[in-house]
Amino acid sequence: MSDPGRDISSTRALSRGLRIRVAAFLALALLPIGVMGVLQTRDLSREVDNRSELALLALTNTAAVSERQVFERAFGAAEALTAVLQLMLVEPERCGNYLAQYIKQTGSYSFVGFLDPDGNMVCSSGGTDFDINNWSNLTQRFESPRMWIDPTRNSGTGTNGSNGAIDVLYPSYQDETFRGYIAMSLPRTGLGVPWQPSTTRRPLSLTTYNDRGDVLTTVSSTADQTIYLPQDFKFERLNGDWSQTFVAKNQFDQEQAFAVVSVMPGLVYALAAWPVEYRKPAIGRFSSAPMLFPFLMFIASLAVAYYAVDRLVVRHVKNLRNKVQAFSRTRRLPITSDQFSLSSELQDLEDALAEMAFHLLDDEAQMEDALREKNVLLKEIHHRVRNNLQLISSIMNMQIRKATEPETRDILRRLQERVMSLSSVHKSIYQTENLSRTNAGTLVPDLFERLVAAEGPQELEYRHDFDEVVLFPDQAVPLTLLASELGTNALTFMGAPEGEKPHLFVSLKQLDAGSARLICENSVGADIKDMKPNEAGLGAQLIRAFATQLNGKVETTSTDRLYRTEVTFDVEDVFHEPADH
Repeated sequence: MSDPGRDISSTRALSRGLRIRVAAFLALALLPIGVMGVLQTRDLSREVDNRSELALLALTNTAAVSERQVFERAFGAAEALTAVLQLMLVEPERCGNYLAQYIKQTGSYSFVGFLDPDGNMVCSSGGTDFDINNWSNLTQRFESPRMWIDPTRNSGTGTNGSNGAIDVLYPSYQDETFRGYIAMSLPRTGLGVPWQPSTTRRPLSLTTYNDRGDVLTTVSSTADQTIYLPQDFKFERLNGDWSQTFVAKNQFDQEQAFAVVSVMPGLVYALAAWPVEYRKPAIGRFSSAPMLFPFLMFIASLAVAYYAVDRLVVRHVKNLRNKVQAFSRTRRLPITSDQFSLSSELQDLEDALAEMAFHLLDDEAQMEDALREKNVLLKEIHHRVRNNLQLISSIMNMQIRKATEPETRDILRRLQERVMSLSSVHKSIYQTENLSRTNAGTLVPDLFERLVAAEGPQELEYRHDFDEVVLFPDQAVPLTLLASELGTNALTFMGAPEGEKPHLFVSLKQLDAGSARLICENSVGADIKDMKPNEAGLGAQLIRAFATQLNGKVETTSTDRLYRTEVTFDVEDVFHEPADH
């Protein structure tokens, strides 16, 4: 299982990395450009879609141009006939002959006639008895006079083209008064003829219908002459003076593009079926893809920035870090990298680090030489001080031998012991490798061993318990003198009840990281009256003074059988330079 703390630390380190920060700043800088790219791409996509729609509408208009021309010619002919027929209506027979001759000459129409406002055939190419019952909604047509185009309602065949005709009604006016309709029949045989091979793009099928949704003509460019229509399609839904394109499934459940254009505004419309690619070009089929391009470019820019920072900066910085770490471990000058693989700034940094390492090694060598020389000098000083103290002790020993008064010899001996205590401190210091510290766990035992050997009674039971307590010289000196005073007093005033041996117990214990305790315990047997007050008072004063130097606390315990002194003091962790006083 992974360590959650390590995972969090790794995540924080990654988020604070140069690569992530550069990528974040680059992302912030590229964000406006990315937004502009998205907006421009959206506009471009819309423009492509609009152009695709306009192109499809243009192709559909081109495909329906023949139908448009037929209907426009029919209305143009009807408009031209209006003026002629108004003059010829007074002679119906002559008018009918004229229309029959007109059909024969043009060859474009199967019937031409004139209907008065009451719906009567006044003049026609087929005579006045022409049957118009197969025409669609004539009553409605006269109620709302305008141009009409309708398929023939009847399914029979004949000269009238009732099965394959398209009926056209064109209103005739005289002095803004409705005078009737010019009625014309267009045979479907001239419409909806299959397209011949051409370089022009043709729809799969083209269907024309009027404003009521009645199919007028159909034409197909497929081999099987299939007419394609949208599923559940009704022509009347597409009526209006507008054009549109859409994509839908045809009656065969195939996706196709469809376009609707106005052939005769308000009258005739055309529905063309096209392959779906015409409405959905490559960029249109993937409408979301253009919007992804700026985002992908944004991501690619961040990836390039991340890789560039990693290859050009981070990799070399890590290499420099490894060199610095290796130098800190081995103290060997780092090997410089290939100058061609680093930028000039990083090369300058590596050169500066190499120069710093060289100067650091040189300074360390000088410091080691100075420290070695200092240690030699300090050892020599401590050795000389010890020798001087030994000399003083020897002189005092000579004075002790010449002294005649016991009191004088006792005072000199006590003073000599203090001098020897100082000498032992200096001896312990110059014999250690680290001149700034000494082990009180060896100083105090040596001191008491010497005192017991010099002043202790032969039947003395001596017990001790010493820990290793490392002290600075400023603490070792007062502790040694304190121990000397405690030991001297204990041996001087030591006694034992009758039948028992005198005993002495000394302990130096490390209580915790910041304190230690010195204990001196001796048996009592001497009469208090035999004590020398002046000496006893001086020893007590010295004990308190040395304890004060140690920042310690003195506690004494006295009973009929023993005398116990405890000194608890602080062990300093920081070396303090001695004051000049």
